[in-house]
Amino acid sequence: MRMRRFALIAASAALMLGMGVAGPAAYAAAGGTGHTMTQTFTQHGTWTETGDTDFCTGQSIDPTITGNAVSHMTWFPGGDEVWGTFTETGTATAVINGLTWSGRITVWGNVNMNERNANNTFTATFTLSATDPVTGAMYSETGHEVAHVTWNAVSQQPVVSFDKMWFTCNLP
Repeated sequence: MRMRRFALIAASAALMLGMGVAGPAAYAAAGGTGHTMTQTFTQHGTWTETGDTDFCTGQSIDPTITGNAVSHMTWFPGGDEVWGTFTETGTATAVINGLTWSGRITVWGNVNMNERNANNTFTATFTLSATDPVTGAMYSETGHEVAHVTWNAVSQQPVVSFDKMWFTCNLP
C-alpha cells in the first residue's frame, strides 16, 4: 500500500508538471528569462474521479465529487524552477460493497523542483457514511493521510520520505 501512495504522489507531481511544461512552451517568448509565469485552473460543480482506491476496503472506486478544485503552477520560462499546488474539496458519493456512501473529502498536494532538489507532499482527509437500506445498519469510514518525498541532486533515491495514515473503518 505504501508504494501505491508514493505512486499517487509521483502521479500528482507528473500531472502538475505536465501543466507547467505545457505552459512555459506557450509563454516563454512573452515572459523572458527572469520573469515568472503562472497558470491557475479552477473547477466548480460535479465530476467523477475515476480509478481511486477506497482506503478501508482497497477496492477500486469512482467517487462523484461536488465541490471545488484549484491547481496553480508558477515557473521561470528560461529556468529550471517550478512550483505547483492543487486542492480539491467537497462532498463525495461512491458505491462501496454495494452500499452508497456519502460525506466530505479534501485532497491537497504540492510539488517544488529546481536543479538541486525537489519535494512533493500529498494530504487527503475524508469522512464517509452509509446506511444499509435493508437492515438500517449504519457504517462509516474516516481517515487522514500525509505523504512526503524529498530528493536532492546527489542521489536518485529520496532523501526524506514518509507516508502517515490513520483510518477508522466500520464496515459491513
